[in-house]
Amino acid sequence: MLSNVPSARRFILRSTIIGALVGATLPSMVQAADWSDAFIGYTYGTKFKEPGSDANVKKSVATLQYVGGYKYGVNFFSLDMLKSDGNNPANNSPRGAQEVYVTYNNTVSFSKVSGSPMKFGPVRDVGFQAGFDFNSKNDSFGAGLIKLIAGPKVEFDVPGLLTLGLFYYKENNNNAIAPAIGAGPGNVSFDGTGRLATVWNFGFNAGMPAVFKGWATYTGKKGKDGFGGDTAAETWLETSLLWDVGSAAGKPKTFYAGFGYQYIHNKFGNQPTLAGTKVSSPSIQAEVHF
Repeated sequence: MLSNVPSARRFILRSTIIGALVGATLPSMVQAADWSDAFIGYTYGTKFKEPGSDANVKKSVATLQYVGGYKYGVNFFSLDMLKSDGNNPANNSPRGAQEVYVTYNNTVSFSKVSGSPMKFGPVRDVGFQAGFDFNSKNDSFGAGLIKLIAGPKVEFDVPGLLTLGLFYYKENNNNAIAPAIGAGPGNVSFDGTGRLATVWNFGFNAGMPAVFKGWATYTGKKGKDGFGGDTAAETWLETSLLWDVGSAAGKPKTFYAGFGYQYIHNKFGNQPTLAGTKVSSPSIQAEVHF
């Protein structure tokens, strides 16, 4: 039904639907959790990139994130709302593009399901993770992706959190440029491929309590892109160093501030010869946990 609605209105409708789903499901997820952490965050950087242009893009990102343990494992949900400057414009507009990006995954712990510890060597648990990514963006490319991701994951026996997963990755996306220039269909179903992913979160003291956290993925080639060209393997890293500034005011584990960094090689699986596919962008970040 949304295919008959103009693109700007589709973006608003999708954002409204996502917001309604978040409002309906997040409270029940929190209530059902054995433990949980949720935060509202803000990120600002000036050196982001978008494929097809070598211009630096300023972006503001508002994040709502939740992670919680339940009887059989862990639920993770993240909603990012991204706003670019004019170097990444909205379609047919000088305004900066807007994007909504949603990630959800569930990890089933084999230790919890079996009732027996799945611990060996450096590993303290083994599980199976399954989930999806969803986005909608109103620039000229008009991305509207759905990623399905599933596979085994191990959690290492370290102070803090360190995981490593080997996943099956399948992506479907929209390409509004290709049909406009007669280079291919708008809907692009990429080949399934493999993804290696890690997540970490370590607490330590750096003048005051701090955390070093982040994630990284290596995604294999996924066949042809929307223009009929070969895709490339992609490396993507997001990491943060944040100080627990609330602890100085007697509110530990509530207010965090610090720095982030994004590194991407072959962004979205594009070949390195295309401008804007290599990203090295520092940022400032803040989080309020509740």
